[in-house]
Amino acid sequence: MKTLLLRTLTGILYLFVIGFAFFFSPSSLISVFSLFLFIALFEYIHLAQKFPVLKSKMQRITLHLLLPIVWIIFPVALLIYWCTILNATNIMVALFIILCMNDTLAYVFGSLFGKHKIYPKISPKKSWEGFFGGLIFTIIAIYFLIHITYFQSDIFTSPYIWMSFAFVVIISGTFGDFAESMIKRFAQQKDSGAILPGHGGILDRIDSMLFAVPVGFIYWGIVALCQ
Repeated sequence: MKTLLLRTLTGILYLFVIGFAFFFSPSSLISVFSLFLFIALFEYIHLAQKFPVLKSKMQRITLHLLLPIVWIIFPVALLIYWCTILNATNIMVALFIILCMNDTLAYVFGSLFGKHKIYPKISPKKSWEGFFGGLIFTIIAIYFLIHITYFQSDIFTSPYIWMSFAFVVIISGTFGDFAESMIKRFAQQKDSGAILPGHGGILDRIDSMLFAVPVGFIYWGIVALCQ
């Protein structure tokens, strides 16, 4: 019970910080996500120190240099660019809502009905029942959410575009979650850090976002070009 309460309070604080970043000012968004980037890179460096000894020079370059650039720095920079330069903060807020809603619903459905594991060697708690429950009900919820005036968009002009956006965000976010779990397994660590009590590190919270932002941006760009 104490762990659940701590996890809940930490989650609320995290969401408050995210809300502050998006709604206060562009400078607050840049500041918050730059801080997240710095912490995430620090956590990755800590994980990298736990990696088994790599004999191949190319493997060392990939894991210690290229991967953090492509996997962490690029998505966070793209998020800031998408929100500030392209002025699509409402799309990014929707992306975060989709990820948080799917994460919560997948956990609920997985806890209640989860019997068939997706990839137990990498993420033993994730089940197909949780995945499909989160996916289906998040997409249904988005259909109603996008009728709120804040989410009206000149590019995402129909509920079906929004629902398709939710689908690609959830799928890519799930891959992001598994990717981080794989890296933690490789480093033989349970969490990326301990800065968020009950949740682990910043990387543990933004892992799905790191895949979902580039994929969501590509989807957004394709829809914009097709209009």
